[in-house]
Amino acid sequence: MRRAPRGQTRGGTAGTSGDSEARARSSLDKTHKLLPTARGVGTLVVGVVALAIGYGTDRREILVVALAALLLVGGGLLLLRVRRPRLEVVRLFSPPVVSAGTNVQVALRIRNLSAGPTPHVIWNDASPWREPSVPNELGPVGPATSGGVADRRIVTARYELHPPRRGVYEIGPLVIEHEDPFGMARSTIAVGGTDRLVVVPAIVDLPAGGPALSDGEGTAQLVQRRVTGNDDDLTTREYRTGDALRRVHWRASARRGELMVRQEEHRSHPDARIILDTRLTGYGDVEVDDTDVWHPSYSSEAFEWGVRMLASLGVHLDGSGFQVTVDETAPTQLEQFGERWDGSRREAFLTSLAGVVLKDAGPARLERPAANETTGPIFAVLGDPEELTLNWLIRRRRGTDSGVALLVEPREAAVTRLTEAGWVCVSVRPWDEPQAAWKAASSEAGYLRGAH
Repeated sequence: MRRAPRGQTRGGTAGTSGDSEARARSSLDKTHKLLPTARGVGTLVVGVVALAIGYGTDRREILVVALAALLLVGGGLLLLRVRRPRLEVVRLFSPPVVSAGTNVQVALRIRNLSAGPTPHVIWNDASPWREPSVPNELGPVGPATSGGVADRRIVTARYELHPPRRGVYEIGPLVIEHEDPFGMARSTIAVGGTDRLVVVPAIVDLPAGGPALSDGEGTAQLVQRRVTGNDDDLTTREYRTGDALRRVHWRASARRGELMVRQEEHRSHPDARIILDTRLTGYGDVEVDDTDVWHPSYSSEAFEWGVRMLASLGVHLDGSGFQVTVDETAPTQLEQFGERWDGSRREAFLTSLAGVVLKDAGPARLERPAANETTGPIFAVLGDPEELTLNWLIRRRRGTDSGVALLVEPREAAVTRLTEAGWVCVSVRPWDEPQAAWKAASSEAGYLRGAH
């Protein structure tokens, strides 16, 4: 990666990034390189030399050799031009959503759409990051008109990908290479479309407890006991018109002889808020990211740490019984956690983390008064926030709320501002583990409460 030029922002290069991606993708999709092989070049040279000698000496047998050599090369090029494989490619990823730094298995379902069998080809799937790969071989695939036997025209190939970091990537098209029967020419073409691979940040298990969980710990534990204990312990009331059927408590209804429903769920779960700084100006280590050849953009190791911490913290708080709300300092990109009765409530949140980027946002969002929000512990995941962000954060925390700020290589002035406003601040580096930051926050909060 290269350091971003001073004064250049992501917002100012959005069009350039899109144009670069379009040009790169378009050039790959239209690739049809048709070139002679080393053998073809040698045969072509022999043909040209023999032609010159034949004309110079008026030897017809040499002219025949020359014409045969030229026709052999020309015929190979023509054959590859005419016999261009027509393939349909479908990709299946296992798992469909993968964590950064892990492996994903890719299954290619290749279908021959041509009237004749395909030649023997060498193939590789195009990926948007630079990864060493070994060419794969694929034998002839049966024709589309194979007497109704579908198995002869459909084959499956498999390989493994290693996404280096989170993101939403377009994998493909399939690039194949084949030669004519005499090895005189080689054709390289891109076939099929692309499929999207979602790579979410790696999630780590944070230690139990935490720096600000004591404010809601009793309620959280009560909720967990109720969920895992006897359903009769749940608070119920009579059914009212408009109540959702999913809230009907059937055991209590059978006992009472009338429909009973659970009380409002948000009353049983303490609230926790997490704020992620997504403003481009909040990170001093922004660089031009050229690892993704389709999406040249800006990246920050401090921001990547923040996204990873947000994923781990959100899952940890959700599993501890909190109703988690996620907010951003720039325009909203992230999805919220779903309802607690939904078993897949975390999927939308984690998937949205794959595509979150730094935004070149103006001050309007942070200058507006914050809407009325619930009380409870508040967490902020930041880089080196500017004054506008600091002022906005300080306003978001109420006097009775526990506030924890995790900052990546911040200025001392930023830490001082937040500390004086009642926040527990922990400074980390991009290579620190989230578990260590969580433990440090717990220790720091303990000192402030006089526990040590």
